[in-house]
Amino acid sequence: MFKSSFLRSAVLVFCLRPGLAATQAQDPDVPNLMSADFGWLPASGLDFLPVDGKIAPTRRGGVSQQGERLADAENPNLTPWAAAQMRMRNDVVKNGHRAFGPQSRCWPGGVPGQLLFVVEPVYFIQMPKEVWIMWERDHHVRRVYLNREHSKNPKPRWFGESVGHYENGELVIDTIGIVENEFSVVDSYGTPHTKDLHVVERWKLADGGNALEATVSVDDPGAFKAPWWAKARWEKINRGMQEWVCAENNLGYEQLFKLPEYPMPVAKTPDF
Repeated sequence: MFKSSFLRSAVLVFCLRPGLAATQAQDPDVPNLMSADFGWLPASGLDFLPVDGKIAPTRRGGVSQQGERLADAENPNLTPWAAAQMRMRNDVVKNGHRAFGPQSRCWPGGVPGQLLFVVEPVYFIQMPKEVWIMWERDHHVRRVYLNREHSKNPKPRWFGESVGHYENGELVIDTIGIVENEFSVVDSYGTPHTKDLHVVERWKLADGGNALEATVSVDDPGAFKAPWWAKARWEKINRGMQEWVCAENNLGYEQLFKLPEYPMPVAKTPDF
């Protein structure tokens, strides 16, 4: 169900007040990623793109008889623990279960997995001390704190603790403290991670400002034998943010494909 999101539009308009926009325009180190009138639509598909000369990200390992995607559990960069986790997921899918996709079941996509959400656009709010990365689907907001160090003991969160800075026209983001959970994965194929996951992203404009690219490095000794690198890409879409509530259609795919699904997140206590 689509609605006009007046609150988010108001936030975008507030953050685009002349003083802030002028400051960004005067600083060549700061790419202008935000607008109330445009967002960024994913253009990489379900897979991260490889980076020349670097260890590649994991890819799809095939499909089940029902057409569900399988993980590449034999990827040589996986540790024995990660490979075993992926084989277990594959066995569940081969036995007639749907493959797990965080956003399709209304879970946050995590870092860097959220970058692969391919349906709705992403929007940015750039402020002097923070950058907000906002996905249209289900109101997911990732906060990046600028020009500060990581906390000594960051509280584990779905998007972790992200700190960043601008450098040579790029937004550089360093993230740790990503929650360790069976539904927190790093890609579209259920590749797991541990509490030691460390992700660095470098976001920059491309194609004369009509595209956005992020180069990502992923380091997690518990899941990968060596750090791997990847890219993701978005194209500018000239429309403001709309509201799309994921859980309003929580049985749609299960009824359509006639396969059991993973559960959706449920709030067991009120947050107010």
